[in-house]
Amino acid sequence: MVKVVDSNVHSQEISKHYSAVRYMLFGATLGLIYWLINLIIGNYVNSITISEGISTILVATVGLAVLIRLRAPRPIIVVASAALTLWGLASWTSGLSRFEIIAWDVLFYSLAYLLFTWLSRYSKVVPVIITVVAIVILARLAISL
Repeated sequence: MVKVVDSNVHSQEISKHYSAVRYMLFGATLGLIYWLINLIIGNYVNSITISEGISTILVATVGLAVLIRLRAPRPIIVVASAALTLWGLASWTSGLSRFEIIAWDVLFYSLAYLLFTWLSRYSKVVPVIITVVAIVILARLAISL
């Protein structure tokens, strides 16, 4: 049998190995950054919804840049779904002590990034998008109850 090799194709692996611990620690770091940014912006803005929105967008931007650098599969899907799922996190944790807020932010971000990076590993895009959209909708419905 003859094997045809095209020298014009420059394929590049998306990720060599899926490391759940790496993405979970990355999500935990983003949760801590989210809390810190929200705390800083909260000192200058009176509205918690504005400060948490700005914090979510900034953390999503950082998350996208790092996931691209880590060659994570479909980083825009991961970042967008995590941001949509966790939108309003500061409102959920308002009234808790500082340690509890940090713990919940870190936990929620680490679990969200772990879940969505794990789901995005599948090779076909359409099932990934359908599953992610379903999870985001179910999570938002559960939050609103």
